[in-house]
Amino acid sequence: MTTAFVDVRIRRPQQHEALMQELQNDAKFPTYRDILLFAAAVGFRHDRRVPFSTAAGDPIRYETLTTPTFSEALVNMIAANVVTDDPEIMDGTRIEERIRIFEEYANGGLEYIQEQVNVRHQPAALVVIDLVTEAFTDDGGAKPVSVDELLGGISWG
Repeated sequence: MTTAFVDVRIRRPQQHEALMQELQNDAKFPTYRDILLFAAAVGFRHDRRVPFSTAAGDPIRYETLTTPTFSEALVNMIAANVVTDDPEIMDGTRIEERIRIFEEYANGGLEYIQEQVNVRHQPAALVVIDLVTEAFTDDGGAKPVSVDELLGGISWG
């Protein structure tokens, strides 16, 4: 049975509550939503999918999570990359499954960030900066392209 769309909630991993507080206060993440979105991206990037223990913090409404236009796309892209053999994962009736996958990657991302804090003996804010810098460095960041490459395929008439 599927929960009504308005009743879908995103759980926060209670075991990472102190880290989320530190990320909000010191790393200047404005909301828990932003922390969970970042953590899910980190978890996915580092292949860290960790199921929830039974304890969860106050849940966040799905509508609150997906207020920034990119965030629903992130939830859906993670699910589509995990469940590659089933395109119906994107069906509206499977929103709870996509949310569970997102929650597990967010939990794994928070676990990874906490490990980095512990190993590096650095505050979470510095670890976040390093993770973002590493992501740009590994991917090569933005690469210069010619005007012809930028306009390739565009017709003006």
